[in-house]
Amino acid sequence: MAETKPNRLNLVEKDYDGAPSTMCRGCGHDAISASVQRAYYESSIDPRKVVKLSGIGCSSKTPAYFLSQSFGFNAVHGRMSAVATGANLANHSLLPIGVSGRR
Repeated sequence: MAETKPNRLNLVEKDYDGAPSTMCRGCGHDAISASVQRAYYESSIDPRKVVKLSGIGCSSKTPAYFLSQSFGFNAVHGRMSAVATGANLANHSLLPIGVSGRR
């Protein structure tokens, strides 16, 4: 990834990275992570004000691959939406994003 100019928060695109992916090539999760990183960088969203939520399975690994400075929580199967709602109600200053597997 080429170095980018700082956004309105004085963060560069690399500041929105996460851990290196261990997902299977072509599964789609890496493309989603890259899109989230780009969108949050371009929107100048502070990654330290984000809470990432997921369920179990492959989707539970995905939040590790973007916004490493944000909070993360893995919910039990089928309960990510309820946990995201609770997290948002408990702390309105955090921006929740949920990652769920296929159905």
